[in-house]
Amino acid sequence: MIVWFMIQLSSTTKNIVERVQMNFLNEIKRCVVLKDTPQLIIGGEHFGPYTATSQADLPIWAIEKLINHGYVELHQDEDIASLTKLQTISREEEDSPHKLQSFHPLLYSAINRKMLNLQSDKSSLDPRLYDEIERLERMVPMLLESRLSKIIRVAKSGALQDKRKDMTLEERWLCQELTDLLSDWRKSLFS
Repeated sequence: MIVWFMIQLSSTTKNIVERVQMNFLNEIKRCVVLKDTPQLIIGGEHFGPYTATSQADLPIWAIEKLINHGYVELHQDEDIASLTKLQTISREEEDSPHKLQSFHPLLYSAINRKMLNLQSDKSSLDPRLYDEIERLERMVPMLLESRLSKIIRVAKSGALQDKRKDMTLEERWLCQELTDLLSDWRKSLFS
């Protein structure tokens, strides 16, 4: 029975994470056009034409394709997983061990995509790229551990509704699952 429950939970977790990643890829972000771009068809959708130095609001999946061909770069204000922003978030998390900091709902998906894109660019000889990958690989597990203990505290207290706005979508799901599981467990022990 426990094995079945763990398999079901694992399958559900994977589905939740994949759905959140799809939400992230479809999120509209601002990008800066680096060079004149003709009208393009990406994934059956039409984009452009764009002129150099203009800005465009596009879904992340299209921006990633255009970045790969050197047409655009993500506007720096739109990069929620930039190394600088993640370092700030990580410091704030460490400085307040009992307070749940407010996170962008799609932060983990943004970090995941950033890591995937950096890993695929590893063939470039830019040493800054390797440094960024190493920093992210050190920072992310510590950030997750810090958040996990805070989420467990929220689930134990039953204060999910109050803290929901500060969590990523994956954290909201996890906290709800833990809250329900703990509630059922408490009820079943003394019924």
